[in-house]
Amino acid sequence: MPLRLVAGVDIGNATTEVVLADALTRTPVAWDRTMTRGPKGSPSSIQGAAALVRRLARRASAEVTLAAVAPLRPVRTSTATVPEPPPDTGRFAVPVAGVASPGGSGVGVGRPVPLGEVPAAGEPVVALVAAGYREAAPRLRTLLAAGAPIVAVLLAADEARLVANRLDAPVPVVDGVDLAAVAGAALVAVEVVPPGRPLRRLTDPLFLAGSFGAAPAETGLLRRVARRLADVSSAVVTVGGPVSARSSDPLPSWVRTPSGAVSLVEAARLSADARPGAFPQYAVDGGEPIEVADLALVDVGALTSSLLFRAGAGTGGYALAGLLPSAGPVPADELLAEALDTPVVRAPSEAAAALSGASTTPGAPPDVVVVDLGGGTVDVVGPDGEQVLAGGGDLLTAAVALGLDVTRGVAEWAKRGPAVRVETPQLAVQEDGDKVFLPAPQSAGAVGWLAAPGPAGMLPITVRIGPAEWRAFRLALKQAVLGTAVRRGLAAAGDPGGTVLVVGGPAGDDEVLRVVDAVLPDGVGLGRGNVAGALGHRYAVAWGLALRAADDL
Repeated sequence: MPLRLVAGVDIGNATTEVVLADALTRTPVAWDRTMTRGPKGSPSSIQGAAALVRRLARRASAEVTLAAVAPLRPVRTSTATVPEPPPDTGRFAVPVAGVASPGGSGVGVGRPVPLGEVPAAGEPVVALVAAGYREAAPRLRTLLAAGAPIVAVLLAADEARLVANRLDAPVPVVDGVDLAAVAGAALVAVEVVPPGRPLRRLTDPLFLAGSFGAAPAETGLLRRVARRLADVSSAVVTVGGPVSARSSDPLPSWVRTPSGAVSLVEAARLSADARPGAFPQYAVDGGEPIEVADLALVDVGALTSSLLFRAGAGTGGYALAGLLPSAGPVPADELLAEALDTPVVRAPSEAAAALSGASTTPGAPPDVVVVDLGGGTVDVVGPDGEQVLAGGGDLLTAAVALGLDVTRGVAEWAKRGPAVRVETPQLAVQEDGDKVFLPAPQSAGAVGWLAAPGPAGMLPITVRIGPAEWRAFRLALKQAVLGTAVRRGLAAAGDPGGTVLVVGGPAGDDEVLRVVDAVLPDGVGLGRGNVAGALGHRYAVAWGLALRAADDL
């Protein structure tokens, strides 16, 4: 008897999965996935899905009698790099911190004076040098030998080491300084320590207060100054210069909440426990407001701060994913039927199909709650209903790209799991500190880089953090994106009952179960789906749709 094939077609934001099933035996016959062409729900995405169905049908040497598809809902995933406003430090300022190649060593506090006006004696001064090192170094060396009270040197040009190496005194020398800005200060503090060592004196608020004659009420301001200098090996702090005016313009980026518009930092704090749909609108960088059915938001800068990242190791900003409100269902069944020239039925929802498909996992109880992790949404569905939330693999990619200051392409591979630091072309250090030999020699340019398995071997990611730091950051991002979405969905859906089953593309991440486990109540079971006992974790929706088509045949 010839096969009577039915097809379940799951068109996602990132990938499209198709499963062909024998309608009589209700067993999978062929399955595969492909990248979604264009936006989810667009004509190109339908055509791409139809091409995959036809390819699988040829592989099975049979024709598809009936197909099923779910209503399609697009998701907008965007990133906003919104710099935090500089902290209010009053009359104190940090003109320079962490220059690439400072010179000398030690700490000095004095009045800023141009090199040509340095006195022969008197109160300590910080020499401001606009000339090149060939002219400046001999003059400084002569002044120091004569007993001039020079306690530090600031250069406009990138020549700190060239100058410091030609002096007979170990004064701190910092380059790349805006001399005009520093010249207006009453006092300047400069510190340089050996590379890799943190500053000792300028990160001590009490030292700064004593050096600058600060009032007791200014201690909080000096703590903010010191906080900015963590983990750098050179810095310049001034007091008494011009105070920048703080902007009173309306929020350029905001999120609408039930109590009104709030800043992104406040929205990120509230979003961790927000019910689906609590944030109906947002705007980024002064742009037009965007209406959404749900919004997921990650404060990447707050994560780097909470993990005590070294200054400059991670970037700040916000990653956002918005679920667009339904503007009427996309007629995916009609479009797919036309593309396939085959009847197509429309299932109630992707979430319902995910529950139906995931429930075929061996050992899944009847009251299982399914968490379907997708590229653009996280669906939480059980016997009592379903919740669709913004956020998923795309938001995680965006957050990783923002936090590491890398492209989305690099972030897509970096987010997947552990990385190593390449020590030599064939030796690497793992996240637990163990050393391993790499399967293939790496280029000399990759030495010193954090690297992860990529599409063509080890993919260099960044030189700014090490493997252990990346592990902590990666897990924190996954918890902030995926863990938060699962917690929000479960809170809205009610008691998860006996077992939570995780399916979808991101479910293949070896760290995902740990992330989901962290937000589940004690006593709740947890597992990764194995759809139909053979399809793994990816094809829950497609298999649920195939079963729907078999029922309707």
